[in-house]
Amino acid sequence: MPLEDYLMPNENIRYQSDFDVIYGDKAYTVVLTDIRLILYSRRGLLFKSDDVVTEAIRDIQGIKYKETGAIFKSSYLEILSRSRIVLSGNRAALKTLYQRLLPFLSPELRAPQVPYPPMPPMYTQQPMPQPNYGQQRFCPDCGIELSSNERFCHNCGKQLG
Repeated sequence: MPLEDYLMPNENIRYQSDFDVIYGDKAYTVVLTDIRLILYSRRGLLFKSDDVVTEAIRDIQGIKYKETGAIFKSSYLEILSRSRIVLSGNRAALKTLYQRLLPFLSPELRAPQVPYPPMPPMYTQQPMPQPNYGQQRFCPDCGIELSSNERFCHNCGKQLG
């Protein structure tokens, strides 16, 4: 089935990657709609099958981009929601994806929310601080926009004053 067959009525594609990312040792194309993040892949040579992973945009609590290694650099994009999605791949491609995801997390662009019944926590964790959209702050090193209550830049890790 083509990707369009997995879209819900009135769901519109806002962004589709022209590169693959790795999730769980498998390659996927990333699709952002107005209500979901979709990882999509068509597998098989003779017998085709679709591999689809989705996460509701309203459930995404945050994203984190990380590079490791001095000589052989690896890039990771961690999406924090009801589950933890870690994508890896080309450094420039993942950085582009990170920048494309950021606007989707702002409240103005989120689709109207239908409340889910509360789920019990899988493990004990400190609640994530909620961003304050009233004031704008920017990292002095990388220039990315920050919320007023962050003590470290979520992009480059610089300690903020």
